[in-house]
Amino acid sequence: MPTLAFCPHPPLLAAGSSVGQVDEVRAVRAAAIDAVQRLVASGPLEVLVVGPGAPRHDLDESVGGTLRSHGVDVDAGGDDQVLGLAHTVGAWLLDQAGWDGPRRYTGSLDVDDLDADVAVLVMADGSATRTERAPGHLDERSGPFDATVAAALAEGDADALAGVDLELAETLWCQGATTWREVADAVSARVHARGSDVEAELLLDEAPLGVGWFVAEWRVA
Repeated sequence: MPTLAFCPHPPLLAAGSSVGQVDEVRAVRAAAIDAVQRLVASGPLEVLVVGPGAPRHDLDESVGGTLRSHGVDVDAGGDDQVLGLAHTVGAWLLDQAGWDGPRRYTGSLDVDDLDADVAVLVMADGSATRTERAPGHLDERSGPFDATVAAALAEGDADALAGVDLELAETLWCQGATTWREVADAVSARVHARGSDVEAELLLDEAPLGVGWFVAEWRVA
């Protein structure tokens, strides 16, 4: 059964006590690490990390990334530091979960990737306009937008997640919309082709710094 974990990718997720506002993402960090630990415990032969800002070509576990440009003195993954923010945070989560097997960093997901031997770590943030302190300041549309995403994640509704409004997402500073659609399209294709179901659980839906962050798990029959 293919398994997927959905996590956010703020650099603060990997921060220690050396930077501010860490307490406000403590619950997010705990939920994300827990979800990734369960993901790798499913026994995959490979973990596929999907997110925005992907490398031009798929890369393997020999590469990694750094969060130093974001004010967090953390390196993750392999020695060749070429990964962008989302994939670096994904690498850090896999490191925290103790995963030392094969990895593939990419921006795309095909239905053929949804194999029982492959686990998928989906890195995506919601809107960044939930409050006045948010990076994009307050936009009243961000609450309903994020609520729609949360509902789709909670229900395992791939069609709803694939239908996320990309134009609105861009206006709301949402960095996860194209990734959600990419992943949801693949899951939807498998579900419709096989007449199967998605077992889903939404583990976290919060916006402590005005950015929508979600942690969820999907198991695709």
